[in-house]
Amino acid sequence: MSTSIDNNFIKLFDDETFVAFQRDGSQLRGTVREKMGPGKTFQFHKYGAGTMSTKGKHGDVPVMNVDHTNVTLTITDYYGGEYINDLDELKVSMDERQLAAGALAKAAGRKVDDTITAAAYLSLPAGQQIAASATGMTRAKVLALLEAMGVNEIPDDGGRVCLVGPEQWTNLLTITEFASQDYVGPDALPWKTGVTAKRWLGIMWMQFTGLTLSSTTRRTLAYHKSAIALGMNTEIRTNFDWVPTKGEYFAQARITVGSVRIEDTGVFQIDCTET
Repeated sequence: MSTSIDNNFIKLFDDETFVAFQRDGSQLRGTVREKMGPGKTFQFHKYGAGTMSTKGKHGDVPVMNVDHTNVTLTITDYYGGEYINDLDELKVSMDERQLAAGALAKAAGRKVDDTITAAAYLSLPAGQQIAASATGMTRAKVLALLEAMGVNEIPDDGGRVCLVGPEQWTNLLTITEFASQDYVGPDALPWKTGVTAKRWLGIMWMQFTGLTLSSTTRRTLAYHKSAIALGMNTEIRTNFDWVPTKGEYFAQARITVGSVRIEDTGVFQIDCTET
């Protein structure tokens, strides 16, 4: 008997995994700068701020001499696989292939998000951190974040994001201005399903479960889209093969990804004590 699998079955698995990755994969991919292409490393350009001044009549226009620097992102390969026994599929009422595709896609999405949060946390200067002070996500911390973004001249252009855990989201719901439709209407809810998020005070607040918990301290994150970069060589890639020695199919997914913090002043860590 042939040990090959029908090509249409392989294509279906590829399509299901790709669609699941796009739908249920990374939550944070659209909140940062992104570059896709070949290469082990990517460079992202940092363009400094300039200052204008006056000039005399017929004099030379003053040169700002804006700083130009680069940050480098390194790509890492990640793999995941799952065996599927076609005889087991005869004993259950669920589609093992579809479940494997979904699990691999979600694992790839979590890995993308992990690289983004790791880049945000890495050696973040103390001046960019708001202490827990034995409290959760309070109005005072929200205002402190808003003030810090203003002081750091973070653009208020729709690119501000704040990631909070489930308990911090509950904390926010005790703030009338956040919870009440009188202040945050339906137009401030960008996703009707799939992601718990709303725009408030010019910041996109998102519930996210991938934040670091140190003892009872949840390290929530806020940043501007231009402050963190994501690099990928390609979209998720998959294989679906028959393994004769196992008597089973092996579903495999691969992703190449890396992230880097471009600008320290555009990233903030807000520590919150959890009960």
